[in-house]
Amino acid sequence: MGRTMKTVCTVGVLWTLGAMAVDAGAEVFYGGHPKGFHGDEVNLTINARAGTFLEGIDITPDPTDVAGVLDFLSLDTTNALTDGGSGLCFGSSCSFFYLTGKTFTDDTVLATLRFRVEDAAPVGPVAFDPQVVVGVDSMPIPNGQGFEVLAVPEPGTWASFAAGIALIGALPWWRRYRSSNVGRALASRH
Repeated sequence: MGRTMKTVCTVGVLWTLGAMAVDAGAEVFYGGHPKGFHGDEVNLTINARAGTFLEGIDITPDPTDVAGVLDFLSLDTTNALTDGGSGLCFGSSCSFFYLTGKTFTDDTVLATLRFRVEDAAPVGPVAFDPQVVVGVDSMPIPNGQGFEVLAVPEPGTWASFAAGIALIGALPWWRRYRSSNVGRALASRH
């Protein structure tokens, strides 16, 4: 069986497993450290809110969507996702369902998507859909919570920052100097 056929079969199995579960009371949210500079490792966590009742979840991102910007490192699952469930993880995809459902008592990390920011990545937000489906509901990343490549400040910016800090530090000394007798005597000569 060719590699393409195996991938198609795996995706089909993952979709079927996830489609078997329908979640009405699941609240899943994103977290992690999705912003970074060139060469940094960034991550996006997939979390279940305290009190969430989960019957199934699919995590099927396509890392080729961000090729040249983010280098896919891994999809790390936690015991909170896998314990008590039936499912399959393959490469960058995971699908689990829970026959009797699963309730989380605390906010809980289910999985973490890890990437490295490519050296040639353009600065700014990165369009990426982790393709997380809870039951039959797609969970897109809210605006402002996705991956972002940060710019490294230019040397001139650092120099301006240092000069500003030096001026702020010099103000108390200057005030003391002007209020002293020496400062008043020097000021009266001019």
